[in-house]
Amino acid sequence: MSASEETVADSQVPENVEDVEFVDMAFTKELRKATKDVHNLTDVLVNAKFALALSDDEVWYDGLLAFYELYKFFETHLPERLLPKEFHRTAAFERDFAYFYGSDWRKDYEIRPAVQKYLEHLEKIAAQNELLLFAYSYQMYMALMSGGQMLQKKRMIARKMWIFSKNDDEEQQKQADKEAELATARAADGSVDKDDLEARPMPAQVTICPPGCEATYFPEKISVLKAKLRRVFNNHYGAFDDDLRAAFIEESRNVFRLNIEVVRTIKGVNRANLRKLALALIFVSSIVVAVKFALK
Repeated sequence: MSASEETVADSQVPENVEDVEFVDMAFTKELRKATKDVHNLTDVLVNAKFALALSDDEVWYDGLLAFYELYKFFETHLPERLLPKEFHRTAAFERDFAYFYGSDWRKDYEIRPAVQKYLEHLEKIAAQNELLLFAYSYQMYMALMSGGQMLQKKRMIARKMWIFSKNDDEEQQKQADKEAELATARAADGSVDKDDLEARPMPAQVTICPPGCEATYFPEKISVLKAKLRRVFNNHYGAFDDDLRAAFIEESRNVFRLNIEVVRTIKGVNRANLRKLALALIFVSSIVVAVKFALK
């Protein structure tokens, strides 16, 4: 680490335990603005593709398989100063696969072409500069701690795996709902930009870990982990020259472009969506028939 990086790093170290969730968001906002268009495109694709298929196990676990190799790559190619061990997910992914597919899940496992192409690109980036590889890991682990939490929680609720049996779960949900209402109100009255990261509510963290749900489960508080990863990002991004900063932003955009291709490989989505629609039609039809009989 250079002297300039050390200076930035020292300025980002929390002074006490109460500050562990605080982090300067200026660089985060700059990066989000630069990736907003491709990020939104990915969100649209994911929402369209998984709107009805979240509770389908085959879809869920194939989605994990699709991204498994990428997380494993980051964890075997990045030093701990860029990717602390508490973020590592490889072992959790593998335990989830063993739960759903069986202990011999590797027997028929093959890396899909879109993932292989992605990995080849990551190899080139890693050889060029590990800080550019961090551009990928930063986005991917943030995604797991944001959208990953929301998708898993929706899946658990749909499959009745999520039961608020503890006070802290109930309080967390109430706080998340309150933050969402506040953020919506502030955006609506124009007092804050709707895209302001500080105004957006923190997704309710998945606080339970049933068998087969480890990949998205973090025992540590998500807000603390996010702040830690953002601090790592700030420590380095703040010391980049213009060329490295431009390259970092471009690779950050490539994360979403390549992720779109991987998402398209996830199997079983159409089958699951058709089954959900069929069940919905049957339900609606039964209500119509019941009403007709009741009116006779």
